Amino acid sequence: MLGSSSLLQRLAAAIPDVPKWLETRSLLLSDDCELFGLDERAGINFIARDPEASDAYVVGWPAPEAIVEAASVSKEVIAQFDNQGPVVAALPHWNKESATLHVLGGSPRLPAERGDVVRLLTRKEVASIAGLPSELRSELEVAARWSPVAATVVDGRPVSFCYAGSETESLWDISIDTLEGYRRRGFAALCVAYMISHMRAVGKEPVWGAYESNDASLGLAAKLGFEAVDRLVVFQPPTSA
Repeated sequence: MLGSSSLLQRLAAAIPDVPKWLETRSLLLSDDCELFGLDERAGINFIARDPEASDAYVVGWPAPEAIVEAASVSKEVIAQFDNQGPVVAALPHWNKESATLHVLGGSPRLPAERGDVVRLLTRKEVASIAGLPSELRSELEVAARWSPVAATVVDGRPVSFCYAGSETESLWDISIDTLEGYRRRGFAALCVAYMISHMRAVGKEPVWGAYESNDASLGLAAKLGFEAVDRLVVFQPPTSA
């Protein structure tokens, strides 16, 4: 069911604003959220689903049938590391992979800001960038509806992009992408540093999430001074493996 604004706001307020709940709370705060299996008899238990992205987030220990129902219309089901048990039981044939969450440590190693090569793009500019892969174009156009989109510009061409994939009162999730041919040249780091500065100006700190199999993302996070603080478990249907 689509949750009412007041219900979604109440559920968001009951969950702490910490990295492991960033995506879940961002979805609840957006008011564009489907709820499955809400049960408040013993704590708060439910699944929150993003109708656009088709991702579902497990809170507490919802009933198995609610997990199966949400999974039937979702591309991914995301659980906390300590409440993955009900999902494993409800979706025994789904693949799962851990993702590590990081925050910027006490000794960050961000590159100096380069306002001469990194800037925010307007929604019109995002829509008019030439030569983008179709999936990335769609991703950026959706992101530009609610988040600033920063880009590193090389020879007049935006080549690396950073935006807030999710956002709460005090946190934002780093989403980055760099075009083929421009990777491993420091352009992503410049873009991330710019966005961190921009978001700190409005009181929000970055969270870096990466699959444990994504050595490149984990390596860049460590290089920039991010430190692991938590883990999530992402479940995907067998056909997506």
